[in-house]
Amino acid sequence: MKKLIVMALSILTLPIASNAAMQEKDIAKCSVIKGDLSRLSCYDALAKQENLDRPQPIETNTESTGKWDVSAKINPIDDSKTATAFLVADSGKSKWGKPIALVIRCQSNTTEAYIVWQQFIGTRNPSVLTRAGSEDAVTETWSISSDNKASFSQNSIQLLKRMLDNDKFIAQVTPYGDNPITAIFDTTGISNALKPIRETCNW
Repeated sequence: MKKLIVMALSILTLPIASNAAMQEKDIAKCSVIKGDLSRLSCYDALAKQENLDRPQPIETNTESTGKWDVSAKINPIDDSKTATAFLVADSGKSKWGKPIALVIRCQSNTTEAYIVWQQFIGTRNPSVLTRAGSEDAVTETWSISSDNKASFSQNSIQLLKRMLDNDKFIAQVTPYGDNPITAIFDTTGISNALKPIRETCNW
């Protein structure tokens, strides 16, 4: 019963502007249905009708985030928040000519930083050389993704803190049996881009 009440209140308190199509009479019809399961099914149908049965995007302050694409979503199932910052490299592409991207994400209170290289890197964890601004380059072992086309930093927060005070980030990896790939990112605005991620993951 508590679940039904919470769901009903959630629907009733949805922003009017974004749910104009949902009429009060529809909610009223659900509220008078006898039987918990039938009433819950009615509310579920209303949520699906208004596309509310999936993670909902929330507003993020993207002012002065440079070339970063910043987004955040709320999962309606458990109210958990996922914040993401996405940046395409200004220089450097895969052997197939596809753009390389840097992705930073906070999900389930875990911060991840990974690079999508858009080509086969190998089956083992690769060595990735990185340089933030004019700092000395650092070579570390990153984790390989399940599709073998992306690499995940094993020290994400430490890496991001290195990047915070710089407007350029360089990453290089050598795919198995191939030439090195070097990606250069314009990280201008990273401080603002990372705000939703830092707030969500509490660091």
